[in-house]
Amino acid sequence: MKTIAINQYGSAEEFKEIEMAKPQPKSDEVLVEIHAFSINPMDIAGRAGMLGSPFTDNWSFPLVLGWDFSGVVVEVGSDVEGYAKGDKVFGSASSSHSSDNGTYGEYIAVDNTELTHIPDGLTFDQAAALPIAGVTAYYGMKHNLDLQAGQKIFVAGGAGGVGLFAVQIAKAFGAYVATTSSENHRQLLEDLGVDEVIDYHKVSAVDVLHDFDAVFDTVGDVDTGLKVLKSDGKLATIATQPTEEQKHDQQKQVAFQFTYGTGADLDALAELVLNGKLKLMVETMPFSAENVIKAHQTIEGHHTTGKIVIHVKD
Repeated sequence: MKTIAINQYGSAEEFKEIEMAKPQPKSDEVLVEIHAFSINPMDIAGRAGMLGSPFTDNWSFPLVLGWDFSGVVVEVGSDVEGYAKGDKVFGSASSSHSSDNGTYGEYIAVDNTELTHIPDGLTFDQAAALPIAGVTAYYGMKHNLDLQAGQKIFVAGGAGGVGLFAVQIAKAFGAYVATTSSENHRQLLEDLGVDEVIDYHKVSAVDVLHDFDAVFDTVGDVDTGLKVLKSDGKLATIATQPTEEQKHDQQKQVAFQFTYGTGADLDALAELVLNGKLKLMVETMPFSAENVIKAHQTIEGHHTTGKIVIHVKD
């Protein structure tokens, strides 16, 4: 199969088109012919050699990166139930996927931990944009912060890949949503229903936000989040490890979020898209080493709004 892989850690220019054997599915896995995959900041960290265990436990070179994907099932393991050859599916590869079994290729073998069927009305490109960023945001709102209608949440970094999902999911849950962004993203965020957009270049969130029920931090600024949070509120961060002092600020629940997504979470995200409550901002590029290089460079330069999806086949 054709893959876009690296032979050593380094810059985006390390990506090359490499022919590799198809991964062989285990008894509890399905083999999926990939139609699209999306690129996440963790892909950049992996390419640069900045990820540790469990991600790198089964890695060697040449290395096929990538976790998010959509495609069609072409083979079903003997112990798998609920999936059949020809099913359209999307999901995320295992955190510790082997070096020949990332999503930057034409096939991937996966179990059903974070896998589900693509519903009618959702394209392969849209589905591939959902798993990691979408599930991270949904897990934070639903499971970690237990966000309820009528509550107030501050999303630090609302225009980033995860932040755009988070502000929309929070609004779908019926919350009052405030966020920080640069001024050039204000209109976009207001169009998505955000109640309060703060230009972090000019105003500190601490000066205008008080007694919020929840904080979802995507930028690594726990101190600001704590000052915005009420005394018994909840804060989840995906960007940094809170200090012991931060964890014991009054009665506040403060924690780094470990995301354990499921197929049910993906189903919920797809339903939000189909109901018009979650708008996907997707830039699609054809499958090539040149476009993977360009996508990595664009994300590294913080020039993205939404998700970059690599379209493999129709």
